Parts: sequence; C-alpha cells; structure tokens
Amino acid sequence: MQEPISEVNLSSIDLDWNGAIAFLDRDGVLNYGSPNYINSPDELEVIPGAKEAIDDLRKMGYRIAITTNQSAIMRGLWQKDTIHAIHKKLQEIVGPIDVIMTCPHRNRDRCGCRKPMPGMLNQASQIIRGLTHPIPDWWGDKPKSHHHLDLMVGDRNSDMGAGWAVGARLFQVDEKIGIRQVIERIKQNDEGDDFRPT
Repeated sequence: MQEPISEVNLSSIDLDWNGAIAFLDRDGVLNYGSPNYINSPDELEVIPGAKEAIDDLRKMGYRIAITTNQSAIMRGLWQKDTIHAIHKKLQEIVGPIDVIMTCPHRNRDRCGCRKPMPGMLNQASQIIRGLTHPIPDWWGDKPKSHHHLDLMVGDRNSDMGAGWAVGARLFQVDEKIGIRQVIERIKQNDEGDDFRPT
C-alpha cells in the first residue's frame, strides 16, 4: 500500500526548539475546507489568523507537523504534484512547515495513516525526533506523550483520535474559525480538551 506522502523542511527552519511538536490538521484549521476537496492552489483560502498562530507557535519553540487526510489521490481525482503545489502556496502564506504528512487513502483502504490512526503523526515524530508510539490500545488509557507540550489541533474527531493515540494535548476547533480559536489557550499551556475514542 502507498505510504503517506511526506514533505520535509527541517533544515530550512531556524528555531530554538523546545522539544515539542504541534500536530495540525490542514483543512478547517489553517485553510477553509470543501466537501469537494481543495483541488488546486487557486482553491486554497487561508483562514484569517492562521499565519499569526503559526508565528506564535514558532515563538514558543514548536516544530510544526501538518497531518492531512486527502483521499482524492486514491480516488484518482489528482496526483502528488497537486498536493505539493497546494502546500507550496500554503507555506508561501503561513510560512515554512517542518513536516507535512498527507494520507492519500480512503476509509476502505484500511491503512495505518488515515486519521484517526496515528501513522502520520508517528512518521512526523520519527522524522523530527526519532521517536514513535506503538499501536494504541483504543480501550485503554491515553498514551504518554514524548513531550508534555505536544499538541494536536483539528476540527474533527478523527484528528482528536490521532492526537490521543500519541498522547498529545487536544484542541478541537470550529472549521470556520480554525486555529485562531485556540491559540491563546495554547500560549497559556492549557491542558486541552477532554476526548475519549469511541
């Protein structure tokens, strides 16, 4: 099965890293989503406040990893070059991102990377700091994070599930407001939202 698509920019980002990773969903967190997918850079519309939130995370010392489900690839609607072009435009607006992970699969593909599975978060963590989590016990206790400041921001329960599986603090946002809805909470080291996988 096809691996998640990774884009890595670690060496181009000058950062006094605090050791933590901010895992961010893309659609509904940084840019407005669409039921018909974001099919080209021209369709990408960044949510107001997203760039400032990324800047705030950088100032706090976070490495940033976008983790996004994009099944349009396996549905044959577009190819990898489209996702790279979309992410190039996104980074032109919000600034460079350390790691961008894209799952190309559909639900029926039963992969380990489509959220709520934590495969993309684990691969990003491996790239950034050489550490991953084992497959989670969804009925057990929330795993311990590799860093107490690790966090996941998303607009769906699938994002929360993936973040839960790596022990991250969880921040769920409204898809029309995005990350600016929770950035002040993050700056105050809020413990995040309660969430339990179902």
